[in-house]
Amino acid sequence: MRFNLDRSLWPEALMAAVATLTVAWPLTNLLEGGDWIGPSILLVILVAVVGSLLRSVDLDPALVVVGQALAVAAALLWRYLSDTLSFVVVPGPETLDRATELLREAGRTLQTFAAPAPTNEGVEFLIVSVLALTAVSVDAIGVTGRAPATAGLPLAAAFLVSVSNSGEAMQPWFFAAAALAWLLMVAQQGNRLVSGWSSADRRESVGAFDVSHGPSGHRTVARVLAAGTVLSALILASVVPHLPPTFFAEGLARNPDGRSVGGSGQVSFTETMDVSADLRNQSNEPVIRFRSASRPLQPLRVTATAGYDGERWLRPDYDPGPPQSQRLTPAEPPEAFLDDTIRVELGQVVVLSNGLRAPHLAVPGPVVGVTADDATMQWDAEHAAVRVDTRPDTYEVDFLQIAPRGEVPAGVGEAEADPDDWAPSYLQVDEASAEAVSALADQVVGDATNDLEVANLLQQHFRSGLYTYSLDLAPDAGAGDPISHFLQTQRGYCVQFATAMVMMARAEGIPARMAVGFLPGELQANGSYAVLASDAHTWPELWIDGLGWTRFEPTPGIRTGPPPAYTELTEGAGEEVPTVTQTPTPTEAPTQEPGTAEEDPGFWQDAKDFLRSAAPILLRALAVVLLLAALMVVVAIAGRRHRESLLRHAATPQERIEGQWELLKRSLEDYGI
Repeated sequence: MRFNLDRSLWPEALMAAVATLTVAWPLTNLLEGGDWIGPSILLVILVAVVGSLLRSVDLDPALVVVGQALAVAAALLWRYLSDTLSFVVVPGPETLDRATELLREAGRTLQTFAAPAPTNEGVEFLIVSVLALTAVSVDAIGVTGRAPATAGLPLAAAFLVSVSNSGEAMQPWFFAAAALAWLLMVAQQGNRLVSGWSSADRRESVGAFDVSHGPSGHRTVARVLAAGTVLSALILASVVPHLPPTFFAEGLARNPDGRSVGGSGQVSFTETMDVSADLRNQSNEPVIRFRSASRPLQPLRVTATAGYDGERWLRPDYDPGPPQSQRLTPAEPPEAFLDDTIRVELGQVVVLSNGLRAPHLAVPGPVVGVTADDATMQWDAEHAAVRVDTRPDTYEVDFLQIAPRGEVPAGVGEAEADPDDWAPSYLQVDEASAEAVSALADQVVGDATNDLEVANLLQQHFRSGLYTYSLDLAPDAGAGDPISHFLQTQRGYCVQFATAMVMMARAEGIPARMAVGFLPGELQANGSYAVLASDAHTWPELWIDGLGWTRFEPTPGIRTGPPPAYTELTEGAGEEVPTVTQTPTPTEAPTQEPGTAEEDPGFWQDAKDFLRSAAPILLRALAVVLLLAALMVVVAIAGRRHRESLLRHAATPQERIEGQWELLKRSLEDYGI
């Protein structure tokens, strides 16, 4: 084992390192700050240096790659995980836990923030690790394996991830720089191959043909083809339709602007309190997937607001309680607001995947408790909302089902709300539509005085068939405000139905607010429910004595299904309901149906979920690899058939000799001789 500088391939290693860093250049537009740049450059250089040194002592190529991988692992351990090492150098279980924590932190950050995303330690660890592994792949294929053209595959993968997640079109210089770096790799390897021949510096004329012109002639053609290909790609990219700019990854924050084709599972109502954009979202990507054995299924509530400025609902001002880890329980249990004779059952929802951005969390209500292992939670009592510091991937919610069979004892709703006990916003009727709202409310309610009966009559009015559900509002009917317009045209979607009922309830002296969240979604083949962005929904919540904040459903059943059972009052229902204690009664435990997945998400369920979500990416990558492989095979076969054409058709010994000679000449011409 002797040192040989020629075998180290320093120039090729340098070009591979430059190419790796070039494809990472677009990341500077995706991430805030440059803390990841320095470590990335150092690790890419480390890969090049270690590879060159190991090649110089004529090690087996596999050992060279192993040595580079070990060097990268050691550098990553020292830079990011040194505090978890035993005896300074030995990793342990804490090392794996810390690495997992950093990757989860990176995942939460990149899914939560649109470009440019903040660069925390987790994001830095992820980016540096990926670039280092890319450098190892490129060096192993392009330098150690002497196949720089094939090294374009890992370079392309890293490049597509870098440029394809900002929600904007790629800048042309990113592609030009990456293409140039790859072409220089190929050219450097070709020059080394030709210069290594014994006749490289020889000039010999055979007739009028100077064999020394062969390499330069072929290089000229190659340069023209390469430059033409790069320019054609840049020009073509400027005229073809702008497709969704994501490839191997799903995009920072699943940026809606960058996903205009195909949609996304993200929602916007959490910031605007208006679900109209989400209702029109055509994405089939679930925002939430959950399982529940509780029936009937409840909407998943995100928050509520009482403020209305005459045109739109306002975002609430949160004042959450103290942080709670792993298990959140409201400071005041929901049973405290219920009449002692109200029948309740305990329901549970197990969320298998959650795409809702922090600090929001979708939960059925009233909430008894929330369990989330990877998030710190806070309870906002005024809005009955759960606030989280980071998005939990999975969580469980225990909640109360109020009067699930519809039996409401007599006397519930008899006591009227005292205005002095409420903030003005809960009883304030929109000034512009107050006259129309009050007149219609009085007409619908008639002589009813019980708040629950009043609310039920209002709900029945909107579900009676007089109103039409449509995402396209009717043309201007001369009304000066949105609520009056809806009452005149009797056409709208859930926002209009809920807003009108809230205002009519307030006109009758009932505190009311508007809640936003999701309908339960669609049942899937494995027994889970998939909630899409288009399942966004709003509904009114009214304060009823003996029930507390109570959900009503004025939106017609074309989307929402039947209204809550407790809103269907029947005469004498109070006398027929047995008096029961306040203790929640658990519903029947979930059972696994034949052919469905287990109810409790475990390792296999997580594996299936991962494969299901990764399948489109893997299939797309496989299709690209197969296409490139097919092209290379076709070119190789066509070239071989061309070289052997004379030999294949030779009929005599003389023709076979001439065919062999022509095959040799054509083969040498392929090498530039």
